[in-house]
Amino acid sequence: MFAYNPEKFASLYETELGQRIWAFLTQDDNVARLETASQLGKPAVEGIEEQLLAEFREDILADRVKQMVGHMVRQILEQRDWVLDQTDVKVQSVPFSKAARYRRPDWITFHAFRNTSDPRDVVITDRRQNAPLPTDARWSYYATFASPLKAAVAFGVRDIRQLRQHVHAHGYQRVRIERMLRRA
Repeated sequence: MFAYNPEKFASLYETELGQRIWAFLTQDDNVARLETASQLGKPAVEGIEEQLLAEFREDILADRVKQMVGHMVRQILEQRDWVLDQTDVKVQSVPFSKAARYRRPDWITFHAFRNTSDPRDVVITDRRQNAPLPTDARWSYYATFASPLKAAVAFGVRDIRQLRQHVHAHGYQRVRIERMLRRA
């Protein structure tokens, strides 16, 4: 199903460990974990770190092996129509400290800022630096998102294309985040 071009990892890939890692990563459940982590805007390997440790124990801790895992994951996800979003994303876990994050080609990265005096007042823009924010309030950076799922759940944005058009035309979109749970 998946093809792997080992390039600079050819000698490691040819070992029994390299073959086992490729077979492990291409299992349907592990591919689903990679995609789920990516859909959530997380580095893909966050979805499989526990399974990697359980399966390969300390063998997975070697830097060269972790680099090969990242190389393999990239090729798996690219064959599933994901694109590289960002490299060297900090990961607070074992075995990885940095990893790559992937996104769908049609996803757009947005940045959200909160009103410092009203945290439910949020502005969404396409720039984190020098963003054209409304001048009637002080704003603090809140979050970055690209997934339409995150846009819908966290910010109430139902139409990501309409959001993109509004941000392109006006520089930002202001939204009000209502409480999900009410006091009894």
